[in-house]
Amino acid sequence: MFDHTGFGVGLLAGETSDSVLAEDEFVFGLTCRLLADGWSDDEDHCLPDLDVIPPGPYLWVVLEGVDRSRLNGFDLVRVLQARERLASQSQAQSMADMVEVSYAAPGGRDSEPGRLLEAFEYASDEIRAALTLTRRAAEYRLGFASDVVERLPRVFELLDQGLIDVPRARVLVDGTSHVSQETARSVVSQLADVAPRLTTGQLRARLRRLCVEADPEDADKREQTAFEDRRLVIEATEDGTANLYLLGLRLGDARAIGRRVNGHMFSLQKEDTSGRSHDQLRHDITRDLLLGEAAADGGRGLVDIHIPVSTLDGGSQPAEIGGLGPVTAETARHIVATQADAEHQITVIDETGNPTHVYTLSRRATKRIRRSIDAISPTCTFPGCLMPAADCDYDHINPWAQGGETSTVNVGPKCRHDHKLKDHGWTHTRSNGQDIWTSPLGHTYVTQGQSP
Repeated sequence: MFDHTGFGVGLLAGETSDSVLAEDEFVFGLTCRLLADGWSDDEDHCLPDLDVIPPGPYLWVVLEGVDRSRLNGFDLVRVLQARERLASQSQAQSMADMVEVSYAAPGGRDSEPGRLLEAFEYASDEIRAALTLTRRAAEYRLGFASDVVERLPRVFELLDQGLIDVPRARVLVDGTSHVSQETARSVVSQLADVAPRLTTGQLRARLRRLCVEADPEDADKREQTAFEDRRLVIEATEDGTANLYLLGLRLGDARAIGRRVNGHMFSLQKEDTSGRSHDQLRHDITRDLLLGEAAADGGRGLVDIHIPVSTLDGGSQPAEIGGLGPVTAETARHIVATQADAEHQITVIDETGNPTHVYTLSRRATKRIRRSIDAISPTCTFPGCLMPAADCDYDHINPWAQGGETSTVNVGPKCRHDHKLKDHGWTHTRSNGQDIWTSPLGHTYVTQGQSP
């Protein structure tokens, strides 16, 4: 299982490889056996329980001795997960090193340790020279490290324990940059237990919602300021094309535009013989609509909004727009109260988050069963996928041809990609309201927190 031929713990000053090889081999073998609960080369059973070994030198020793050629797919996934935890811990410690460098007192090789009361203003220059970085990259990395280590120590703990990775740490740092340190720490604390199970997209949506709840007045002010600064930007590119940005859109309007363009795309794709991808079709349809040229009738854009009953009564709790995340209470009430040029499916939820009523503001009502399914599963049921249910296939978990009923219990939304996974070795079941996916390598993944 493990290959430790030629592995050395390390040489001390004055030692040669010959003098320590036997001792290093012994220490390595002993460490592996202790950590693997008595594992030995002549025993042919599974890897030790890597999940219970915290990131650090012991886990590194075990992983360093792994012979991938002797592992099946199931164990290779476990090794991958363990290495990622180890990498996160290493990144956390590197950030702590950067922060300490910024407080280090001036001195040479033989100077005594000393720590400044305040970080040295030009510490990033030491870091950029030492790590061969640009000035901007060094300043950014030091600033990010300071946020993780000093401003949000709970994020550092999660990273150091291998529970989250750097991208999720960045979401937590950037997503709380506009609130006070006290509020930021409170929000991170509320997310600490679930962050390891969330993708960056899910985590960002949860974080935004908590920040809105923590200071709804500030959220309203920031949204209004961004909307007042709305503008159209046209940017030429070096390759002779141009990028067009519509900045400061209301979330509801953005969702409606996306749904309308997708509606046109779905109408056109069956007859389109040009071989254009979905992205190319959406681009061309948007261009044609803006230029006033003909486009296939794609229908109106459905906007799916989940709103707490307390918000309808004037409360401050934010609502959710499927696929985009939280909107302030004021915006949610505005959407419900006014009939926009798009269909709005309204799902009223109680204080526990359970849907109590579903209705639509449109001339054309969606079918009852699909409304109920969307209320239960607002996004694709594959873990971490945020494709809105309205853009998904409605798939029978137990096939209809085999007697599976068409009900909210047996039907769930799957994006087109994840729907096809069932034909490539994945299985999907549902138990106690949870969607359970099993991979071709035998790992089980449970859908957690699909609603953003």
